[in-house]
Amino acid sequence: MSRLEQLNEWLAQVLPGKSLQLSPASADASFRRYFRVEFEGSPSLIAMDAPPPQEDCRPFVQVAQLFLQAGLHVPKVLAEDLQHGFLLLDDLGNDTYLQALNADTNVADPLYRDAFNALIQLQQASQPGVLPPYDEALLTREMQLFPDWYIARHLA
Repeated sequence: MSRLEQLNEWLAQVLPGKSLQLSPASADASFRRYFRVEFEGSPSLIAMDAPPPQEDCRPFVQVAQLFLQAGLHVPKVLAEDLQHGFLLLDDLGNDTYLQALNADTNVADPLYRDAFNALIQLQQASQPGVLPPYDEALLTREMQLFPDWYIARHLA
């Protein structure tokens, strides 16, 4: 069974009786994939597919909880199947700061002020020993997880 079929089966269990439509939502520099989950009568959600051999959802869940406790605007984890690498998240929408800035440069000041305030909140909530320092050793370990073809295709 494909990962997409497994994800659809899990979503059917988590959202019983809903007629779901999945569409690609975004991608990042990892093996994770994100799908927008749409169904009638409710706001859309985001389903994350993080294949367990390559990804571990637990750090994502931990950091999401830490950021939420710090008062930051992050997607809430609504459901999880850590063994199979599936998460169901709030959908924060499609709009990015870049799109907003391109549409109206007058929003630059409030958007950047919001971003700076979020960074300050994050720094104020930081605690030693909760998360590993993001140093050269951690970056090197992360880069070694990606095969050369993936780096050439996605990160170059």
